[in-house]
Amino acid sequence: MDIIAVILPVFAIAVLGYVLTWLGAFRTQDVPGLTRYVFNIALPIMLFDSMSRVSLPAEIQWSFLLAYYLPAVGIYFAGVAIGRRFFHQPRTEQAIYGMGCAYSNTVLIGLPIISTAWGNTAVLPLMMIVSVHTAILFSLTTAVAESGRVGDGTGGLRRSNLTIVLRTAVGMLRNPIFGGLMVGLAFNMASLSITGPTETVITWIRGSALPAALFVTGASLRQYRVMGHVAEAGVMMVLKLIVHPIAVWILAAFIFRLDPLWTAVGVVTAALPTGVNASVFASKYQAGIAPVVTATLVSTMLSVVSLSVLLAVFGPSIQ
Repeated sequence: MDIIAVILPVFAIAVLGYVLTWLGAFRTQDVPGLTRYVFNIALPIMLFDSMSRVSLPAEIQWSFLLAYYLPAVGIYFAGVAIGRRFFHQPRTEQAIYGMGCAYSNTVLIGLPIISTAWGNTAVLPLMMIVSVHTAILFSLTTAVAESGRVGDGTGGLRRSNLTIVLRTAVGMLRNPIFGGLMVGLAFNMASLSITGPTETVITWIRGSALPAALFVTGASLRQYRVMGHVAEAGVMMVLKLIVHPIAVWILAAFIFRLDPLWTAVGVVTAALPTGVNASVFASKYQAGIAPVVTATLVSTMLSVVSLSVLLAVFGPSIQ
């Protein structure tokens, strides 16, 4: 595998988005519009097309999901505990800190890198992670954050938890990326296909999805700046870039003994940098902004090296 050929185009487009936004050639006020195109149109159509064509396994690979999400959830709560014990954070900040430790940039960076490295055969395991990634980690973060804000006794806490569950379910159903995956899966299971001009339109839009996603990643990061809290951010990045992928590797390769390709996808996904949505949550709750923003920026830069190493390690074993 030519590691440079995989990594360089991905980060070059993100850097281009960052630099053009920094120079003012692409305005920061234009970022939301491009972001909506990426998340509401281009990526859902791409994921629909991929899921409608991919070869589905005979049964759901629960062991793969366990290999990824047992460490992810464990690292989330490790982050919460570290935030409480060592950094003396209040509950809401603990929730954001845990998200920063466990939330991978699965779509904007993971999808182009994994699909470029291993092609369509790697899309299915990645999409299995993506399909529940937001639901699991958004729910955990919201539940922990809101539990620190509920002050009306057990009944109020029960009502709050029910609200969280309902909001999460509605949010998933309204999420265009989740919708694209589910509609594509339905087409696949029903053996339906799209041909003619409609297929051409889908192909064109699909072709714009990854470049636009990477460009908007760089443009979005330009809006953030390293904000200090180096110790908190450093621990967060160790958990995200090192501990998470090692834990997934141990479970996938030695406990569940998964197929080498599925193991590679799980490990590389776990090693992705902290996703921008962690910063969005921090802004929403006005808590833990500095360490999360710092970790997001720095982990994205460091992931150029860490992902290159992982692609070199796993690439030859699954050719």
